[in-house]
Amino acid sequence: MFTLLKTATVVAVLGLAAPAQARPFNISITMDSYRGQEAYLAAYIVDANGQYVSTVLTAGTRSRYLADLSRWNRMFQRAGGRVDGFSGASIGSGQSIRTQIDVPDALLNAGYTLRIETAVEDKRYQPDEAAILLGDANNGQPIAGSGYVRTVTVSY
Repeated sequence: MFTLLKTATVVAVLGLAAPAQARPFNISITMDSYRGQEAYLAAYIVDANGQYVSTVLTAGTRSRYLADLSRWNRMFQRAGGRVDGFSGASIGSGQSIRTQIDVPDALLNAGYTLRIETAVEDKRYQPDEAAILLGDANNGQPIAGSGYVRTVTVSY
């Protein structure tokens, strides 16, 4: 099983002070078994109104194909096109990817959501792969994906 672990900080992007008011979030994404190429993936945070806040993870060998994640890409480009977290290789059938980010306490239980989008070459684009409300109720709870992702777990 392929596993990748990286660390990033979301605090500066949000314009919030003092990382002391932040906590590490572990994000684990496990892909379902499927036939086909490795998936391109974007994990990003939106506020309670669905407005883009930050990209915490992109997975894709060739950055030009990340544009196929059209909902994320549209918001990402409007926000200046900067990945605030980790960028890495595509992720294949049955593989897992993990990352850790520092998330300000102000985002917990305040309507912020981690969204996941995926795309696989010659297969269907999944703009609503998974959405996890950042808060105590979902801490450590695996959330099922709707396409290529088996589960997403956010824990802190």
